[in-house]
Amino acid sequence: MLKITWTAGYANDVCDNYEDCLVEIEKVYPDYWAGHDGDLSDGGDRTLVWASEADSVDDDGQLAVASIRRG
Repeated sequence: MLKITWTAGYANDVCDNYEDCLVEIEKVYPDYWAGHDGDLSDGGDRTLVWASEADSVDDDGQLAVASIRRG
């Protein structure tokens, strides 16, 4: 079970798997960019999501629109 936490104040979403989370994110941010060093696929505790790849470049997460976490 994974949870999407939105920074824009949307209600958090719970998903069965990572792919389902990405589908939900794409509904709100069609050009989203997800992933970074140390994300869930690297064994980390979360994956950050940005509205676009350009927003993710050199960002430490302050511009992230959501995060995906286990739980």
